[in-house]
Amino acid sequence: MLCYTANINLDKIVNIKRYIMLLQTKKIAAVILLSLLYWLYLSLTTRMDIVFDSISYESLGRMIYSQNWIAYFTTSPYHGTLPNREPLYPLLIAASMHIEHITGLAYVKIMAFFGIMILFLTQVLTYRILRLLNIRNGICVFVLSYLAFSPALNNAAFSLFSEIAALPIILGIILISAGAWEAILQNKRNEALIYGTLLGILLTAATFIKAVFECISPVYLIVFFATVFLINKTKKISTLLLCLAAAVSFFYIPITGYKLLNKQYNGNFAVTNRGSWALYGNTDRRMEPLTIKRFAEALSYVPGEGVCNGLFGTKECSFWNSLNSDNLGFAKQKELSSQHLSDDKINAVLLKASAQKALSNPFQYIPLTFIEGLKMFFWESTKIGFVSYPSWLQKIYDIKALGNGLRFVVSIMTIIAVFSLWAQALKAQAPPVVFLIGMLVSLYILFFSFFFILTRYALPIAPLYLIAIGLWLNNLGSKKII
Repeated sequence: MLCYTANINLDKIVNIKRYIMLLQTKKIAAVILLSLLYWLYLSLTTRMDIVFDSISYESLGRMIYSQNWIAYFTTSPYHGTLPNREPLYPLLIAASMHIEHITGLAYVKIMAFFGIMILFLTQVLTYRILRLLNIRNGICVFVLSYLAFSPALNNAAFSLFSEIAALPIILGIILISAGAWEAILQNKRNEALIYGTLLGILLTAATFIKAVFECISPVYLIVFFATVFLINKTKKISTLLLCLAAAVSFFYIPITGYKLLNKQYNGNFAVTNRGSWALYGNTDRRMEPLTIKRFAEALSYVPGEGVCNGLFGTKECSFWNSLNSDNLGFAKQKELSSQHLSDDKINAVLLKASAQKALSNPFQYIPLTFIEGLKMFFWESTKIGFVSYPSWLQKIYDIKALGNGLRFVVSIMTIIAVFSLWAQALKAQAPPVVFLIGMLVSLYILFFSFFFILTRYALPIAPLYLIAIGLWLNNLGSKKII
């Protein structure tokens, strides 16, 4: 009789657990379905505004579609300098133009559909990482819902800028790195080889979307494998080296091959053309004489140009805008070009001059570079631009208090969450995913801080920010949150 009663109670417990799991699954499925419906609505009611850099992306996509890759390497339709931009996003545009030719549907609408698919994949991968971190279901629902309705992320999906393409790739880097970590520790050679290969491919893809990953990737690989080695001590070193060799090979072979093609067709051994002059322009501006007032202007520029303009005026704040640094960089590049130097020589001179300027007064350069990096935390915005929304949504986005409040709250939560993430990552029992997210976010901010940071540059790591926020809320342990 006692055994029978125990079995009944056990069955009830199992059934309750199954019911809870089913309910949780239904909630996640509902969030994803509502997200897809909302994105589909936006894809049908928004319009891409082709301005500024999006003109270049459109021109390059059309070049690949209507001409060939040799034209891509030898012709610059917008900036007048070679090599051209990173190739993956223009290739996606070219694919949409090909579909337009077959179906008659405007390529911008096809790009909007691609944006939906990328956001969907981003949402799925984000949920996968949240589950790896054992985040409570209610917080998972919150994070996935915010990802779906975030004004900034939706802007990325429905504008013609490359940031959207990087979202799932960066999440993939985290997941594959976590898999490689476990494969090495468990001495699974075949799995380590596969994970290393995939990691190299994903880092290559990230570089072909955002060239800054050419700098981020080697540092990421060094820190990643050094950390695994230190945890591993001297055990399973052959498995680690196998994984490392695969990652390095599948990163450097395609990257070097692409740079050699640029070298052959336009004389530049580089992925893209914007690094050296942009670095010089920002370095030159930061090394201008610095007063307390100018330093305060730089600080006020962090949350947004509007804050600086409101406190100090448009004229004063123009010193810290992208146009000023671009003009400084272009002027120096033009000066060197007039000396009939090769493109590679110009790049080398610009890099050397940037380093010399920075080292001439590091106590000024380092704080201003740190301040630039802080902009990465202010990623949410209802006013990024480049998309025309339906009138009802535009009216909501035009509410100044809402836009400023959302930006402020999300930014503060992001800052707290990232610091909380690192506090947990430094603990001995922290899951590897926590350390990997903290490392990639930090490297991304570090390398971008040498340049001028626009809000949209932070969007590729916005899902990592949301995961960090989810982890922070989960660690608070408050039942009220869920």
